[in-house]
Amino acid sequence: MIYFLVKGLKIKMEIVIVGAGPVGCYTAQLLKNYGIKTRIIEEHQEVGKPIRCAGLVGRQVFEKTLLPLSENSIINRIDGALFFYGDDNFIIQRERVAYVIDRERFDKSLSQGLNVECGKRVVEIKEERAGYILKTNDDDIYADLVIGADGATSRVRKYIDIQGNSEGNKKRNYKKKEYIKNYLGIQYRIKLEGDLSCSKITQVHLREGIPFFIWVIPEGDNIIRVGVISGNPRRDLLEFLRESKIKGNIIGKLTGVIPIGLTKNIYKNIALVGDAAVQVKPLTGGGIFYGLKSAELLAKCIRDNRLDEYDRLLKRKFRKEIKFGLKARKFYEEINEKELKNIFMLFKKNAEFIEKVANFENHSVIFIEILKNPKIFRDARQILSRNIGKLLF
Repeated sequence: MIYFLVKGLKIKMEIVIVGAGPVGCYTAQLLKNYGIKTRIIEEHQEVGKPIRCAGLVGRQVFEKTLLPLSENSIINRIDGALFFYGDDNFIIQRERVAYVIDRERFDKSLSQGLNVECGKRVVEIKEERAGYILKTNDDDIYADLVIGADGATSRVRKYIDIQGNSEGNKKRNYKKKEYIKNYLGIQYRIKLEGDLSCSKITQVHLREGIPFFIWVIPEGDNIIRVGVISGNPRRDLLEFLRESKIKGNIIGKLTGVIPIGLTKNIYKNIALVGDAAVQVKPLTGGGIFYGLKSAELLAKCIRDNRLDEYDRLLKRKFRKEIKFGLKARKFYEEINEKELKNIFMLFKKNAEFIEKVANFENHSVIFIEILKNPKIFRDARQILSRNIGKLLF
């Protein structure tokens, strides 16, 4: 438990984490490491199920976290990506840039040794004294501090939004600057009939009308993961499978919601982390690394009894990167077919340069390096004349 000194007396604080995904469990492990106990409630019957993630993470997930993560969930190591547009393609090679993980195993590993209560879904949150009553389908739980790690459609975040709107309207000065747009993704696991020639290279297929891209991730043992995030992902995925003539048996399917945008991360004694806090890369929809690093900030703030510092630290670490990603996402969704093809050709022409400067977790790095390169920036400016200002300002 966490204790606060009030007039020389130790006051126990009950901390409840809603959501036993990787970010919720990692938050609990960090707090446990600081000697602080937590209680985790999870709506599903088992940690790690259902899977809602493509399962491709940058190697920073295993190399740059405060607590070491078990590598027994890694099932393949990725050495680059092959980018496609129409009949053209180019490759970016970077040794062990990313890992393919078994998400169920990854989540379960993070939950080891924690107090996780499965099958408890929050249906209502009410203020009670200085804390909150979490009404679940099973019982009522009191919490002095609530951590919302309950994913893209977070009920804890909805509570914060409602309270923020209510209080803001009373003060007559509430302006909601945060916004979230939810995208739907779908992925199939396919056991191939033939061999996958590039067993350590992912594929990224760019297509007009698809706001993200289609991915092909080699899992190993002749199994691939093929998925897309779009307005109609099932239709787009089936169309891609027909056109690409991928043959094999579908051995697994998953769907998931990807939240993109900005939101409040704290309200009184409630904090959000992970997808619930929209700590997601706007260009790819990946959120595990941002979520884990945000959990580290949150745990330190709780340890130091400075929860009010959490939002400021988050803004300093991620706000600039996420805001750039949001501008780039808006730009990408508004370009026409000709501009998309020209951008693809620009990247193909400068593939060697991109290999050197690209960062799996921080996408603005490429743009910053392009600004430093007069020749590439001149080419980019000619291609994106009507849109480049959207990225610069």
